[in-house]
Amino acid sequence: MGWNTGFAIFEETVIGAYDLGKLDMQLLGVLMEPYRGTDIDSGGKMDLSTKDGKFIEQVVIEMHGKTLLPEPDKNDDEAMSDWYEDVCNKFNKITSDIYGWR
Repeated sequence: MGWNTGFAIFEETVIGAYDLGKLDMQLLGVLMEPYRGTDIDSGGKMDLSTKDGKFIEQVVIEMHGKTLLPEPDKNDDEAMSDWYEDVCNKFNKITSDIYGWR
């Protein structure tokens, strides 16, 4: 079990900066850096979303210039599951490869 509170703090901070229109790659890097080498755990996710409906994984992925498949119909459980798995894989690759999250 990892550091759930760390993820909750990260999520709230990044979503807040995004909603203020202040989030750019430089600030995102600064906000992610303190978690380098920690066992930050998305089990602390609070399911916050931005004013335009994005959640933390989408914000991080898009800030890194990666594209996401269009979000499927929320009533299609299988398609949503596949889409969310792809989102999580991309997020985890960014956080581990670039920011050293474990």
